[in-house]
Amino acid sequence: MSHDHEVQRLAIYLRIFLNVLSRYLSCPMRLVHRLFHCLLQKYSRVTSTQLQVQPIHRDGPSDRVVGSSSNHSILPQHNNQLQVPSPPGPSSNSSLPTSSPSTTTPSSNHPLQPPSADPVEFQPFTPSEVRRYNKDPSIKPIQRLPMIPPLTRDYEDIQGGENWYARIHPEGALYFYDVRGIYTDSDLQSQKFRYNMNSCIDELLGDATKQGLNLTGGANIELVVQLFRNRETKVLKCRYYFVDHTNRLLLWVHEQCTEKLFDGLLGVEKLSHIKYAVEHQYWQVWHLSHCEMYPNEKLPGSALLKELREVVVHASAETITTDLSLSPFDSDELSKILDLIGQLQGNDHGGYDAHSICVIARFMRYFTRAKFFNFCGLPAARLNADQSVYTKEKRSNLILALSWAFNVALFGAPELHMNELKRVWVDRSINSPRWKSFNNKLISEWSGITIYSTVMIAVDFSFLAVPSVMPSDTQTLPPQVISTYISVFCIVGSLVASLFLIRQDRHQESADNAVEFLRKLTGSAFGTKALATVHGLPYAMLLWGMVYFMLGFSYQVFTSTSTIALAATGSACGLVVVFTLWLIHAAREFHLSTLLLAWFRAHRFGVNQVTGP
Repeated sequence: MSHDHEVQRLAIYLRIFLNVLSRYLSCPMRLVHRLFHCLLQKYSRVTSTQLQVQPIHRDGPSDRVVGSSSNHSILPQHNNQLQVPSPPGPSSNSSLPTSSPSTTTPSSNHPLQPPSADPVEFQPFTPSEVRRYNKDPSIKPIQRLPMIPPLTRDYEDIQGGENWYARIHPEGALYFYDVRGIYTDSDLQSQKFRYNMNSCIDELLGDATKQGLNLTGGANIELVVQLFRNRETKVLKCRYYFVDHTNRLLLWVHEQCTEKLFDGLLGVEKLSHIKYAVEHQYWQVWHLSHCEMYPNEKLPGSALLKELREVVVHASAETITTDLSLSPFDSDELSKILDLIGQLQGNDHGGYDAHSICVIARFMRYFTRAKFFNFCGLPAARLNADQSVYTKEKRSNLILALSWAFNVALFGAPELHMNELKRVWVDRSINSPRWKSFNNKLISEWSGITIYSTVMIAVDFSFLAVPSVMPSDTQTLPPQVISTYISVFCIVGSLVASLFLIRQDRHQESADNAVEFLRKLTGSAFGTKALATVHGLPYAMLLWGMVYFMLGFSYQVFTSTSTIALAATGSACGLVVVFTLWLIHAAREFHLSTLLLAWFRAHRFGVNQVTGP
């Protein structure tokens, strides 16, 4: 009974405590609720007042805020009446008309009042800077279950308004197309944002007219615009570029910086070379080209497909006859491209749709990029995959001495990897087929080293388990035990380095990722020698582990055997050492005797240029 009585008392105290707590918390919550309610009423009152005092213009749309002038526009000015003609521009299977045509016009007594445009800052940019793949997420993870009305056939709810039409890219991206030949990835469903976009376009077309750029008259020129607001300054920025499909070039009415055009390539000076960079941007944008992002069925698909086929056939013949091909694809990939070209040619029945144009543009950008990076059309053009077009810079004697010391200490492994890197990493650029082969070779080598390291660790511990090797008194360890300990450390280091490099290298299978990775590692004073040294560490540490194990094993054998056994094992060990050194000497790429003979001849006959026999 006493227990039940205590429980009831505790329940009563708990109820009293909760009542008091709710009483003290309810007052602050009511105050906060009242404060937000007052602020909301205040904001609604101010907004309604501003709407009442806003003047109404009865003479048509207001002038533009940015660059509002009476200059003749290149393209027809946008109409603020809600009447949209059918788009005469490129059509796509996935195009969606964003607003139905309206046959009624606004009354003259009650015209529509367009919003005023915000000040805009113009900035030329390239297709690789179009924000399509790095947009901020905007979908909230909330479960909603809307009802579908009966007999619903029209599911088009993306409204661009006026003369803008929504289109869906074959990859699924949404972009907007203007009937005047203008594209944008900006979201134009807001009337205010759409008015700012139209105002920017009108001013751009006016500036282009002043500089002699005319988009009418069959010039086959388009405009790409992207409008966004700077988060810090809150200023609208209008980024743009014009597209000349006839010459496969990009155009700007303002000065354009070439830093992003060159993509880190050094030594670019000639306009004939810069043309390939601009054409590369015409075909290329990060992973898409302008023609890929905004496919236009007006492009000469048959002529482009024929040109692509000729390029691929030449590249295929080059990869078959030489291993120094500059082709961005290997022989298997080129065969697959030819198969795709054959399928596209077989399906040519009255033109090419958006999907076919995207396929053609994607392959064209790779070959154009190769022309730019290989200085195509210049006297110093790169003709072989391992040919350098830059003059060599003289390195300091300290760097050369340290590199030689590291190479000797690591059993020549850095030099071997350096020779392989020179065939892949040429002038700070990568040939994709060679990189794939080089990457697979590295992974295979390090995987084999991990197996050898595992075996050597087992051998070391088995040797330490021999009773005659490990003494009972661990205060003073014999030399063979110390040497075996060092061997274990070296082999474990080789195993860890191999596993780490394999994991790191598998993330660099793509040539684009490999370029960024190699630029970071080769940016020091040692250059590519630093990366070659890192690649040679697993092999060198494994060899050092074997050397220290052989030292400990030899000490154990030669200090604890009889004279006859010592003579037999010593003779066998001497023969193994002689043959091993002979093999190492024969496998070296240079010989000391050859260098000494060349030096002697040079000083004897006074020859400045030394040529080895």
